[in-house]
Amino acid sequence: MKNFWKMLAGSVKLIRRDPMMIMLLGVPWLAGAVLGLGVPALAPLVRSALHVDITPYYRLVDMLLLMLTPAIAGMLPGFLMLDERDEGVGVYYAVTPLGGAGYYTSRLILPVAYSIIITPILMALFSLSSPALWRVLCIALIGGVFASANALLLMAFAGNKVEGLAVAKILNIVMLPIFIPFFTDSPWGMIAGFFPAYWMGALMTGPAWMLLPGIIVSGVWLMALYRRTRVR
Repeated sequence: MKNFWKMLAGSVKLIRRDPMMIMLLGVPWLAGAVLGLGVPALAPLVRSALHVDITPYYRLVDMLLLMLTPAIAGMLPGFLMLDERDEGVGVYYAVTPLGGAGYYTSRLILPVAYSIIITPILMALFSLSSPALWRVLCIALIGGVFASANALLLMAFAGNKVEGLAVAKILNIVMLPIFIPFFTDSPWGMIAGFFPAYWMGALMTGPAWMLLPGIIVSGVWLMALYRRTRVR
């Protein structure tokens, strides 16, 4: 356990030393400020100029922020592990007392913690639709597990950080189902339940039991991508 905490502390130090990762950490806060302050300021202007009320879409804006936080959180350990792979360090971690599983755990626990801690704070400061705290926590938990899967997505399909930037664009696609529950409550929408992001969006208005399939689906993604990464 002592080795694990040392590895975890080392992950935090490495992130702090990388300017790009520090910038990524600030993206959700910047987006929250722009969306949380800018959209309400634009609402009366849009209403007077176009006679359109955008306040019913405030929940959609919150979904965007909820989507962005785990997406960014997953990039951090993903890029960190890609750097370590480029330097050949990751191979040596596998033969330490922690082993390969301990190495991945020490890296992947970071996006889970970041999502669970930061998401409620961001929503408290910048939310426009004010969802209940339990909904935010459930969404943050699914988002955290899915963020770890996103980190492994980079490891599984990118050979270096440059390729990782290209693969990161895929994250935008796999996060899009978060918006489906906003536009339809048809059972057909649950076809998108293969994507964890769908359950994040569904929990904005749906019952608490939706947390369970969200965690299960996120876990399936995590395990599948972990196996793909180890094979690579």
